[in-house]
Amino acid sequence: MKKDITIKEIEKFKNYYDKIKNNDLSTNLKELSLNEVSLNKKIKEENKFEFNVELEDCKIYNQYTSLRCWLFACLNLIKNNIANNLNIHPLEFALSANYLSFFDKLEKANHLYETIINYKFPTQNYNPFDLSNDRFLAEYLKDPVKENGRIEFARELIKKYGLVPYDILPETYNTKNPTELNKLYSQKCRLDVFKLLDAKKNNQDLYELKEKLLQENYALLCQIIGQPVRHFDYTYKDKNGNIQKLIDITPTEFYKKYCTINLDEFILVGNVPMENKPFYKKYRKAYYSNIENKGYSEFINLPLDIFTDLCVKQLQNNLPVCFSCENKKYRDKESKILDTRIFNFEKLFNVKDMDKQQALESWDITIKHWMVFRGVHLENGRPIRWKVEDSAGLENRINGYYVMNNNYFEKCVLQAWIHQDLLSENILAISKSKPILYGCNDSI
Repeated sequence: MKKDITIKEIEKFKNYYDKIKNNDLSTNLKELSLNEVSLNKKIKEENKFEFNVELEDCKIYNQYTSLRCWLFACLNLIKNNIANNLNIHPLEFALSANYLSFFDKLEKANHLYETIINYKFPTQNYNPFDLSNDRFLAEYLKDPVKENGRIEFARELIKKYGLVPYDILPETYNTKNPTELNKLYSQKCRLDVFKLLDAKKNNQDLYELKEKLLQENYALLCQIIGQPVRHFDYTYKDKNGNIQKLIDITPTEFYKKYCTINLDEFILVGNVPMENKPFYKKYRKAYYSNIENKGYSEFINLPLDIFTDLCVKQLQNNLPVCFSCENKKYRDKESKILDTRIFNFEKLFNVKDMDKQQALESWDITIKHWMVFRGVHLENGRPIRWKVEDSAGLENRINGYYVMNNNYFEKCVLQAWIHQDLLSENILAISKSKPILYGCNDSI
């Protein structure tokens, strides 16, 4: 039998609170945030900005209010490699995220249109937005061209469209602050879905219509973001102070000549202890992609100890590690520290923390951000803290970096992009297996 809260119970709750209340705490909470009141200062002192495995310095990016962390993480993996191959000091070189953002939006629209065109609807009046039909499709169609993405999206964009230096297509107001752009573009693409559905019912030429819709999208993006270059000249000063010039080079030529890191040699692995995701299996997010048939998000789920060792080994091999994580919890913005003990919520409010599986199953932690490991501090071969490069500018972090305690790594780091040479034969074999699909509304 269902039962609501009674007035008698409210009185009982009041008596309980009167016995345990902390007047000092209540007074502080009138002026301070929960995080400020609960801050554990000893944890701040413990997490020093010192690392005994550390990669070369680099130029720090700023994604501003955009949701392109996944794209910046990939650029952060390869930017120093390209700078060194150009003989430019890494602190003086950056790649254009805006150039790739343009094509990401165009490709996401194409993937959306292809999904509608090729989906075999059982009836003419089938509603693809109805969760009771194809749940995976309906979840995807809720926000099909959102700015969020995965590391594989960035890889496929770079392989197809190449790269350009930042100066060739710098950030604009609407790429730094893309809320209005994203709303407008999403509205346009959602309207296009209905046009395609009507055309499909009336047996019209769907690919002729798709080309027209993509042409409209290209023009819209050119108006707001700027038209991407097909050839460019690039003048720069090398490490020796000499002026160098690249003349009439294409973005794909630039990428193939100056990036000697092979992005196809990286495989996404994770530590996601969930009931529906057993370890040593490969998983794919259904319908979630940018470039049709290429940019799907897949990962191999692994136990924590193996996952951790792979991240350490990649840093020891002088390669940054792109990773996805929960970045909103256990974060002190002032000290720039990520540590699950940073706030004393259990001591002050008697609210205990969840374990990783509980947190994932209940959406208490989810993938919210992509960043890059550029260092780690080891003691007796085990990680104590990690040096984390963000894409939030110099002023918002410790010169662009977080300090992440290993307890945060174990709880909140969910996936990492690892070079295939570091993976066992067993894991490599799993990477070639058929993936298990999961929905867009999953916590990862």
